[in-house]
Amino acid sequence: MESKPKVLITGCSSGLGNYLAKKFEKEGHQVLRHNGKLHFDLSEQNEVLSLSKEAKNFGVTILINNAAVVCPDLKFDDYSLNQINEMIDVNLKAPIILTLDLLPVLKNIININSIVGLEIKKNRTMYSATKWGLRGFYNSFKINSKAKVLDVYPSNIQTSPERTNALDIDFVVNSIYDAYLSDQTELILDGRI
Repeated sequence: MESKPKVLITGCSSGLGNYLAKKFEKEGHQVLRHNGKLHFDLSEQNEVLSLSKEAKNFGVTILINNAAVVCPDLKFDDYSLNQINEMIDVNLKAPIILTLDLLPVLKNIININSIVGLEIKKNRTMYSATKWGLRGFYNSFKINSKAKVLDVYPSNIQTSPERTNALDIDFVVNSIYDAYLSDQTELILDGRI
């Protein structure tokens, strides 16, 4: 029996990334877990390239860009330069660098974006900038790429019991996996009431 493709999932120590890793493993994939079993600082370009090297050595053909600096719910003038740089580096530059460096071996890319990558929200200036940038990059990338790209736009996800008004985590994970299997290019998961 042919083995299933190997997967790199960034941001697996908790939340959606951890659930996705468990789902892909349950389905028979070997998963290289960034922030789960190994740690690289995605705000540092050299570390992103080191992670890419690990992924190549592992035999990864699926990249799941899940890691992100979450929105701090600040007005733009309350951001520090460090916060701006970190958000751009982790949310936008790291996925682009990983894609570029892994491109020769990638067959699938799954980007965990956000509903904020589709619509404007108050106090989400920098988060929106990175998520719209991710969307713009991959929409253009899809035109000439041989790798299949799935962009996922979820609203709040119930990754812990105290999160309310949020999508059921099992529904989200199963929807993403099913969309990957059926070669979808976009998945909007809006569970807001």
